[in-house]
Amino acid sequence: MPIRFTSRRARLLDALWLLALAAYIVAGVPLASFHGDEAMQVYMSEDYAVAFFDHDLARLTAGPPYNIDAEAQLRILNGSVNRYAIGLLWHLAGYSRADLPPAPGWDWGLNYDSNAAAGYRPPDALLHLARLPSALFLAASAAAMFGLGWQFGGRPLAYAASALYTLNPVILLNGRRAMMEGSLLLFGLLAVLLAAHISRRRAQDKLPGPLWWLALAAAAGLALASKHTGAIFAAAAFGWVALVELLRRRLRALPPAALRLIASGALALALFVALSPALWSSPPARLRDLLDVRAELVDIQVQADPAAPMPLARRVEFIVTQPFIAPPMHFEAGGWTSFAPISAEIARYMQSPLSGWQFGPMVGTALTLLAVFGVVALAAPGLRGSLPSDQAAGLLLWAGLAAAALLANPLPWQRYYLPLIPPATLLAVAGAAAALRWRSRL
Repeated sequence: MPIRFTSRRARLLDALWLLALAAYIVAGVPLASFHGDEAMQVYMSEDYAVAFFDHDLARLTAGPPYNIDAEAQLRILNGSVNRYAIGLLWHLAGYSRADLPPAPGWDWGLNYDSNAAAGYRPPDALLHLARLPSALFLAASAAAMFGLGWQFGGRPLAYAASALYTLNPVILLNGRRAMMEGSLLLFGLLAVLLAAHISRRRAQDKLPGPLWWLALAAAAGLALASKHTGAIFAAAAFGWVALVELLRRRLRALPPAALRLIASGALALALFVALSPALWSSPPARLRDLLDVRAELVDIQVQADPAAPMPLARRVEFIVTQPFIAPPMHFEAGGWTSFAPISAEIARYMQSPLSGWQFGPMVGTALTLLAVFGVVALAAPGLRGSLPSDQAAGLLLWAGLAAAALLANPLPWQRYYLPLIPPATLLAVAGAAAALRWRSRL
């Protein structure tokens, strides 16, 4: 009986902890500094009205030409989950499409003052409401991070990982905005967590049923539909399962596992297409268009940013510094510090305890070194000729894929490094745990 009580009390404390993290995330929503892409997301939430009020699904499809900031370009470039979630929320709150910013939501050819004068910035009440879906997705992602931390050391590491993740100022700032990052992090982390669970069950000879594979496909598909960089999380999730299967070298189990992985991956891709109306007219052709339009946009962004393209050494530096050492980047457009409203919002946010744990150079460097030590500790069995644990192999693969993808990124934009922060956080926590174990043996 006492054991049962203790278990219930522990679960209650876990739930209260996650609710506290969620409350902390949501409480800072009104304080977050404004970003022009938020206005574009609010404008694009009209797609919710087109789909559910007008029932005009044909209008939601896309095709060439993809002129800059035209509806076709915005739809094929952006994920769908956040804008439909924003649309649902303003509908429930009593707003209408007449309350949304005019097309294209934000004109990046104009400065902040001109955009504000033209009515592109949403009123604060609508803006804060539009931020809630991403913030709630982010709050749920803290629970997924709690589960991932549990994989590496039970409850203590679950608390440490979820705390370090939630208090990361870069995660908080980007997840609190009316942008795609909250849903990206939730469904991306959920996909990786499901992959870790599937691998653990298979290691215990408890073959996961079809529902686990369907859940993995759903999470990966939703990550892709949230933002296209969800591909990093999806690759990490499916790669986690595949790598563990290969490491075990159970040849008889490989073909059925491969079939389940292929089927789950195909379902994830199908769900991504189903949730992306811009691809419906001809998925193969539109996917090619997506890649072409994305490449064209990156070229434009590189030409507009004097710090781009980054040389390889700079890209490596950003991979090392962005998770913990670099301060939050509130905007990418040069010159925004000259606009008084933005400067005031940034100052107010950064002075608030709700802005997260501002690591600074010393703490940030310490966390980075712990992450490096975590890599060494998790890889140590392999260096000695034996197999690393399933969790270690999966996490190292995840971190490696995220870092490799960022080597191809030419832009010095911090929010592109968000997919790297969760595995870096787990590595830092694992490194701290390994350091404590090593010290206890001395």
